[in-house]
Amino acid sequence: MKRLPRYFVTGVFSLWVIVSPWWPASAFALRGIEPGGKVPDIELSGINVEGGKLSSFAGPKGLVVVYWATWSSRSPAILQFAEKELRRYEKLGLNVIAVNADHQEMKAEDFAAVREKVKELGLTFPVLHDKGLVGYNAIGIISTPTTLILDNTLAAKDAYPGFPSVAKDDIPERIDAFLGIVREKRAESAQYLLDHKSKNYALQYYNLGKRLFLTARSPSGELRGGVPESAIDRLNEAIRRDPDFFRPYLLKAIIYHAAKEHALRDSALDNIRKREFQEPYENRVLALGYLDMGMDNNASDHLKLLFSLVPDDPAGLFGQTLLSMRRKDAAGAKKSAEALFASPKAKEVLGEDPAVLFTPEGGVKPGAERAVRNTLERLLDIEKKGQGMIRSDAPVKSEDVNRAAQ
Repeated sequence: MKRLPRYFVTGVFSLWVIVSPWWPASAFALRGIEPGGKVPDIELSGINVEGGKLSSFAGPKGLVVVYWATWSSRSPAILQFAEKELRRYEKLGLNVIAVNADHQEMKAEDFAAVREKVKELGLTFPVLHDKGLVGYNAIGIISTPTTLILDNTLAAKDAYPGFPSVAKDDIPERIDAFLGIVREKRAESAQYLLDHKSKNYALQYYNLGKRLFLTARSPSGELRGGVPESAIDRLNEAIRRDPDFFRPYLLKAIIYHAAKEHALRDSALDNIRKREFQEPYENRVLALGYLDMGMDNNASDHLKLLFSLVPDDPAGLFGQTLLSMRRKDAAGAKKSAEALFASPKAKEVLGEDPAVLFTPEGGVKPGAERAVRNTLERLLDIEKKGQGMIRSDAPVKSEDVNRAAQ
């Protein structure tokens, strides 16, 4: 994720005064264009072919464009998938190209590095570079890589962020839908529910840090006595044991935000912003975490990424309803609330009937403010329950964590 301007509001029900329209459930993972919007006919520099206008590479039916970068860890996988699986669509009139977005200003050695990567991956379809990243910025790419499905007029029909675990099924399914190819509806994949499998007892330390944080909070959610350093110590240990486990970073940010230590919060979030989050559960948790801290623009980006992968995600619809309310987008709040009410899984996921939380118009029901707050915390797994007593010297050694986990 790119670093974005940061905005702060106090409390989950504070209202953000910028009006931003609700995107449809089939949201684009793009900031710059809406579904059906025209992608600019940008000039592309050649990597393994002659360069030219974007439109010159389109087939009779259109074009699949994979935006990628050598610094993106997921890019090699989508490029090789495009080579092996997506090129079959060329016979149906849908061409495939890759557009590199390494740097705005490319030096000779930068082009050489990209060509070497293309050779290493064995790519034979056209690979080009977006001059000055004009297209990248105009389209508003949020996640790298991103796969665009364009018709032969360069109208954007779909945008698929990253290369999550379900992409090998999702991307061909979306291309088939664009081409009018009927296929049997795929059952919901359990992979959408995958979570990070932490290593080296990091999860136990995270849970200890979370419990110490919840113990330090008052019933109203405020921190008693400032930053609970014992909780931070356990979260830091979780990070040391598994640096890829992002939840400790997010919880540290939430703790510092609650303690009004915004510089420390931003430092914790910097570790998150440097990463590539492409799985649905990652974007779900991050969207809700940013909402909890009142960082609405960041939450909006992760909700877009989430909805582009799981259009009817109940937790996402809950978050979008809150976000639309904050932004005084009444139509958006109503639309997201209606989608939430219609979701058969909403009550199970939220742990509460959405009709208890929101009005049909997308507002918080009178007297339900605390219930909405509890739901947000429940979805983030930081709801304050009966935590029991926890010593400030709670387990810090491996053998102690083993005992605590039993």
